[in-house]
Amino acid sequence: MNRQALRGLLVSVLAVVLALAASLLVIALTGAPIGKAAAAMWDGVFGSPAQFGATLTKFVPLVLAAIGWVVASRAGRLNVGLEGQILAGGTTAAVVGLYLTGLPTVLHLTIAVLAGAVGGALLGGVAAWLWARRGVNDFIATLLLTLIMTQVVSWLANGPMEEPTGTLGQSSPVADTARWPVLLPRTTLRTDIILVIILVLLAAYVLRRTVVGYRLRLTGANADAARATGTRTTLVGVGALCASAAVAGIAGSSLVLAAPAANLAPGFSAGYGFDGIVVALLARNSPLACIPAALLLAALRQGGGLLEARVGISSGLVTATQAVVILLVTGTAWYAERRRSRPRPPGATDVPAPVAEGVRS
Repeated sequence: MNRQALRGLLVSVLAVVLALAASLLVIALTGAPIGKAAAAMWDGVFGSPAQFGATLTKFVPLVLAAIGWVVASRAGRLNVGLEGQILAGGTTAAVVGLYLTGLPTVLHLTIAVLAGAVGGALLGGVAAWLWARRGVNDFIATLLLTLIMTQVVSWLANGPMEEPTGTLGQSSPVADTARWPVLLPRTTLRTDIILVIILVLLAAYVLRRTVVGYRLRLTGANADAARATGTRTTLVGVGALCASAAVAGIAGSSLVLAAPAANLAPGFSAGYGFDGIVVALLARNSPLACIPAALLLAALRQGGGLLEARVGISSGLVTATQAVVILLVTGTAWYAERRRSRPRPPGATDVPAPVAEGVRS
């Protein structure tokens, strides 16, 4: 691990520690016993196999959404529409799980997951086309498409895909052959977590060790330099947005195919797309670092519910903790960048990081 990566890791750890300390301070100010609150958080995460399984279940979409953000940001694109792409992927996976029947489990599940990836990629492709051909800011395009997709899911769940009684505002459960098998008995954890680990390792390898990853990093660091090397930066940006959205779509498929209810319902994502951005920021856009960062936020999500039930402290404290983490991480990153941009001694050269890394490799 080089000095810059170690410094980034220390900054992220410090941000988490300070955010948790700030949360404990807020708990103390409310008059609630800190020890009881900490015990409630611990029990909510590790109190039983079912609680720990639920924490890992929340980890799956968080880390996938984070990887989606990392892929796009490496090319200099801001995909804040991960939430909408999760909804799109979950919707297409639900369609395959509901209406494509009579297939063996391996084939049906595979098609459903791929459908989720395609659904997310299609929505991301719309934003990519708007950016590449019409000059629409990708931040705005992905965000507005999320708002549209939220309404589409609500309409589908309360209309064409609603269960037969027409009273629940959700679809029927997908076929058993399209569901991820249970990994730990008597828990909600399913085998999709294995696919997640594979995707994280694959993303780390591609972004760091392949020509595709090099072009992504070079485009994100200096588009002019990338064009000078013959890289088609617009195509790289479009590909990054679509790949990012495809990963988010897989997260959406897990939220349907691995959920206990296994159906399409309005708001089934519950903000995982936006929380995934927090994970990526905390991990400082490192795919491997997204694993512990996602585990932390999953634990906060899972433990926050019991904190509210047992101690009477609003689970909104978890959201506040995430906000503090974002401020600390981005603030320290800004400070580090400002120090790096100070005037350098005569003769010093400023080579973009991806270029230097490519030379070293």
